[in-house]
Amino acid sequence: MKTIIQNIKIAAIASYLPEKNFELSSLGDLYGEKDVANIIKATGIERVRIAAENQTSSDMCFEAANYLIQKENINRQEIDGLVFVSQTSDYILPSTSIVLQDRLGLSKETVCIDIPYGCSGYIYGIFQAALWINSGACEKVLVLSGDTTSKIINPNDRSVRMIFGDSGTATLVTKGISPMGFSICSDGSGYHHVIVPAGGFRIPASENTKKLNFDADKNGRTQEDLFMDGAVAFDFAITKAHINANELISEMAWEKEEVDFFALHQANKFMVNSIRKKLKVDAEKVPINVTNFGNTGPASIPLLLSDVCSMSKYNLEKVIMNAIGVGLSWGSIACSLKDTHFYEPINK
Repeated sequence: MKTIIQNIKIAAIASYLPEKNFELSSLGDLYGEKDVANIIKATGIERVRIAAENQTSSDMCFEAANYLIQKENINRQEIDGLVFVSQTSDYILPSTSIVLQDRLGLSKETVCIDIPYGCSGYIYGIFQAALWINSGACEKVLVLSGDTTSKIINPNDRSVRMIFGDSGTATLVTKGISPMGFSICSDGSGYHHVIVPAGGFRIPASENTKKLNFDADKNGRTQEDLFMDGAVAFDFAITKAHINANELISEMAWEKEEVDFFALHQANKFMVNSIRKKLKVDAEKVPINVTNFGNTGPASIPLLLSDVCSMSKYNLEKVIMNAIGVGLSWGSIACSLKDTHFYEPINK
């Protein structure tokens, strides 16, 4: 699916980081110092933020949204849409977006929706907001994206424990004067490559699903923990991401050389650099911030923007955002961020 929606603006982006700073080097005793050092070198991830035991994705997104509302001096009653993007929602039901509407003091006429997507979820969240605004149904939409992936990772599984971190973000989408392009793709045949197999209604939680098992690489997990086939995920990313981004650039009638900034999903340093090389763009146009945060799922792109654009003066006239993730799903956004307000992450 490719489409261009007129007169949409990302007005502001804020983010929240949990206070606990987890140094991956501390896992040397558990996984072996040499193996840990090799993984850190390959991924570029040295530390991640971990949510407190009683802290949820919605708690972190609430903090980011509250901060954004205060900094932008927005009348809460004027916000008429709320999109919550997360794989780690508060409850099976009700929808977390409804809970956040009340917590944030928004109007009871606010339309709310949950999007249970991971790394590609921010693309979907902005797309939903743009559709609401373009239809005339809404004027100001909050897209809150975040995950507490740490809570679905088994401590015995080094294949994912040394990659993912926690964060929550808030993005304000409004009417604007510029076009916003989208390219979104899905391939459900690969659903099993990134999955928490049990705990839903297909495979309900049971004593059997809680049993710890180890794979051939000595990674331990239960069926209620996150599983990711890293090799498949990497191949998928470097095969699909650059093609999707290039197709959207063409759809926008841009030249690649005109694109000022590429906000790529921060899976790890090696993957970002691999996609950049496939895109054939200069490194200064593709910032990387995984060192201190790791892969934060649907918070990845807005956290990157909040982090690097709040401190540096980038030219953001033409921007490509690109993400790949669970589903399997992938997509890109083409837009201008030259008038967007970026706020440095809380607790950085």
